[in-house]
Amino acid sequence: MNRILTINSLQDAARELKKINVSSRGVEVMAPKALGLSIKLSNVKLGAANILKQEMLSIGGDAAVAKGVVNGKLETSDLILLGNLDKIKKLVKKLNYQTIFGLPEIKKDLINMIDTLENPQKMFLNCNGIKLKLDETRIIGILNATPDSFSDGNLYYKTEEAVQHALDMISEGADIIDIGGESTRPGAMKINADSELKRVIPIIEKIRRKSEIPISIDTNKAEVAKIAIQAGASIINDISALRFDVGMVKVLQKFPEVPIILMHMQGTPETMQDDPYYEDVIEDILLFFEERINFCQENGIKRERIIIDPGIGFGKRQEDNLTILKKLSEFKCFGVPVLIGASRKSFIKKVYDSIATERLAGSLASTAYAIQNRVELIRVHDVKEHTEFLKIMKEIRNI
Repeated sequence: MNRILTINSLQDAARELKKINVSSRGVEVMAPKALGLSIKLSNVKLGAANILKQEMLSIGGDAAVAKGVVNGKLETSDLILLGNLDKIKKLVKKLNYQTIFGLPEIKKDLINMIDTLENPQKMFLNCNGIKLKLDETRIIGILNATPDSFSDGNLYYKTEEAVQHALDMISEGADIIDIGGESTRPGAMKINADSELKRVIPIIEKIRRKSEIPISIDTNKAEVAKIAIQAGASIINDISALRFDVGMVKVLQKFPEVPIILMHMQGTPETMQDDPYYEDVIEDILLFFEERINFCQENGIKRERIIIDPGIGFGKRQEDNLTILKKLSEFKCFGVPVLIGASRKSFIKKVYDSIATERLAGSLASTAYAIQNRVELIRVHDVKEHTEFLKIMKEIRNI
């Protein structure tokens, strides 16, 4: 039967070539030709843009540039390389002798992209001594120890109920438990550190006595993070990406095996939905993460401790949330684990009318995109359903 093949990775390409009995050398040579690539380069100098376009044309590819490049009216231009992995590798060879217009830096970035595609990293997360392999999408179970969270506020406000819910999620397949003592829903008001500590510390201590599962503390306060780690927490989940409390960096320096989740948010929980706006939501968030990752490394926080979360629902319009899910693979460019928290969020209500507890279908649809794009971590309310869903998706992907 004649048909168009679905090839989303080098592994897919190699699998199809082997099916028709292509030689091992043929698989190695031809698989990169089957993987279509469009690579965007930003702020490319005029001379480099013209060279890149000509070189791509010479090898059967192309490069899209702004309309003022060819006639020399622009100093810089964004550029999109159009071809496949094989052509990008040929372009890199052609750049070996180019030393002007920033082309050596572009070549270096292209080599890193090729390496990411050809040699996907087998990531491990060291959660303060607890090792978690990120060879497949892992589940973070949400535990809100708050009276006012948007989905399950007041359900697990009491310590014993919260601990039991955590144990239930562990038995249902959660790989991490994320505990928050302060609501960060749109319009939520802040609480002080003492109040937050009273809510979360007894829960962390009791869970830790019953389980070795990694525990994430969802806080943007250094004092809460420090005491939570001492009580048994193993990850910090900071919606401010270390911007609200300067002391958070010192906490991470004091506990060098504790990972940090950096989330993107425009504004604060009180203001984030007051007319958020982006020229290009993906570009803007990527630039934010580039700055935050550099900030971490400059302060002694190693790259292998960093997880990024694009922050669905945090200072985002409906089209922004959907675009993030559609383009999840673009967040893989930093070589660090990506986390998605779309569970029960209000963007689903805008697609089909529902209260928070009626959004399982929308949550699973978002998870499907996360799995397809090999996102390492998903933060969810409905652990059992996501565990079962992941099993099916894994079987389909690995067939």
